[in-house]
Amino acid sequence: MKKLLLVTLFILLSSVPRFAQADMKIGVAIDMDLSLVAQIDRYNIVLGDSGFAVDYLIKTGQFDNKTPLSWYFAGGGWTEWDDGFGVRAPVGVSWYFAKGWDLYGQVQPVANFDDGFKFSVDGAVGVRYSF
Repeated sequence: MKKLLLVTLFILLSSVPRFAQADMKIGVAIDMDLSLVAQIDRYNIVLGDSGFAVDYLIKTGQFDNKTPLSWYFAGGGWTEWDDGFGVRAPVGVSWYFAKGWDLYGQVQPVANFDDGFKFSVDGAVGVRYSF
């Protein structure tokens, strides 16, 4: 588990020059318990009390041009600090309520491959600031 975390951190840190030009959002959420979240271009990164997840935004869109709402579909993986790992597919909505700020909520089907196969549906809600 520690090896996976170190490899992930190394990959993220080696990408810092590319991230310097990326669209970034930073915030907090209830996802893997209380979590720090970041969106860097098309990647959502979750660092929580109970684990770590990375999702890739596969498809995004607007509901219409008059409302500050957007939707997204993502796919990614997760791991818990003690045990457990798997894949997830978040589907969510973002509301841009103030300049630079968005509130998001998502529902994610989750497959756990740690001890056999388990399927569940989780959710998340959070707020982010873009800069």
